[in-house]
Amino acid sequence: MTAAQQQEPNVPEISPTRQATRPRTHAEINEFRRKSFVEGALRSLAEKGVSGTTVSTICKAAGSSRGLLGHYFQSKDDVMVAALEHLFGGISESVQRALDACDGPAADKLLSMPAALFAAPAFSDLNRTAFLALWHETRFNPRVRAANRQLYRGYIARTERLVAAAAAETGAEIDARQVALGFIALSDGLWLGLSIHDDVMTGEQAIGMCRDYLRRELRIE
Repeated sequence: MTAAQQQEPNVPEISPTRQATRPRTHAEINEFRRKSFVEGALRSLAEKGVSGTTVSTICKAAGSSRGLLGHYFQSKDDVMVAALEHLFGGISESVQRALDACDGPAADKLLSMPAALFAAPAFSDLNRTAFLALWHETRFNPRVRAANRQLYRGYIARTERLVAAAAAETGAEIDARQVALGFIALSDGLWLGLSIHDDVMTGEQAIGMCRDYLRRELRIE
């Protein structure tokens, strides 16, 4: 991580979501509007936190009206759940792209995972600050907590399968689920720590710690 990356998160002030390409069909228009509210919610969460995020701040960031939001979401909680799903899904997709780009065996793919977690686009300022707000919200909002649990079940299952495939290659006799859970706990803790105070360690150190854990558990030289 460069010195510039170690500065305080630089979250842009709320401004309306910009349209990349003009939607034409009714379905495209609905998808664009819904996505604009979700992305507006993430920007508001990153700038203002959950307590400062309201229907008004979401609509301002989305460049739309309160009335229009009501066509797509019944409540602020609905938007929070959709925002978490969108954020989690985007990070998962960026990590999967990095794994797919690795031409090596499963062990190599697994060892490439930490770098994908702690580099752009997954580890962006917006993702970091929005995730901090949503992680905190899981303590108090049953709907966000339930959505988070479901998303994490999928994350654990995918990581467990990759760990099991890597262990089969290296001949390591392990409990793949336990190793996957340990890796996720370690990487999440480092992700959180770097998001709060990134003057304590660097992204490279976080990546190294995660890789050391995986190498140790899977007997990878």
